[in-house]
Amino acid sequence: MMKLKRLYVLRHGNAQPYGYDLDERRELTELGVAEVKMAALAFKSRAETLDVVLVSPYVRAQQTAKVFLSSLDVSVEQQNCPLITPDGRCMDVALWLNEQPYESILLVTHQPFAHQFVDFLVDEPLPVSFAMTTAALASVEGELFANACCQFRWSESPS
Repeated sequence: MMKLKRLYVLRHGNAQPYGYDLDERRELTELGVAEVKMAALAFKSRAETLDVVLVSPYVRAQQTAKVFLSSLDVSVEQQNCPLITPDGRCMDVALWLNEQPYESILLVTHQPFAHQFVDFLVDEPLPVSFAMTTAALASVEGELFANACCQFRWSESPS
């Protein structure tokens, strides 16, 4: 029997507006930092653990990962993952994730990819209230990361 894998998808916190700078260099705002801390507290309250954090190379995602992990006060391996930028491709990411040796993975990513990827993975329509707002965190699990092969577990949104 295959072991269930858990995936957490975290969208970066509120960031500087578009047009301010190159998209990949936009930084978190004070609100964004506060949102990410709330997401971390919500995660911590569930007493779940992470094996690895895979982070988009964009500055706001890197900052989000740093704030999230420091709020959890845990030491977890962190890797840059260029596949999970705003225009990430669901199938490519799913195939790549299945090759990873981890059982509990956090992706720190962006819209529209964050919502598209959760929707791609789960086997039922997402809850009507589901939205990947800034610093929203969603959890899915399954034996395999593939189209309609996972169960939606929960989501938290600080906004």
